[in-house]
Amino acid sequence: MMTRPQSLALVLKRLRALGQELDRPSLLTADEQTRLFGDGAALDSMGLVTLISDLEEDIYRECGARVALADEKAMSRLTSPFRRVNLLADYIIEVVNAG
Repeated sequence: MMTRPQSLALVLKRLRALGQELDRPSLLTADEQTRLFGDGAALDSMGLVTLISDLEEDIYRECGARVALADEKAMSRLTSPFRRVNLLADYIIEVVNAG
């Protein structure tokens, strides 16, 4: 079971690490409304893939759940869970708690 605060903390922690690694200051100060992908976003496609992969490992370490965040369910949504931090945090809760 994962809570919203846990999920949000995982995403923001991972974004800060990516911000340092990729030298992207906007990721160091990310919040719930930070755009992750799309027009004006902080990440390019490779950065998004890295984020998703790292988060899947973080989720496993945090709660022992093996999840796939970038699956058909995520891709078929009208609003992508990868668009903003808050949407991704909510989606993580949904995926982890469904398993």
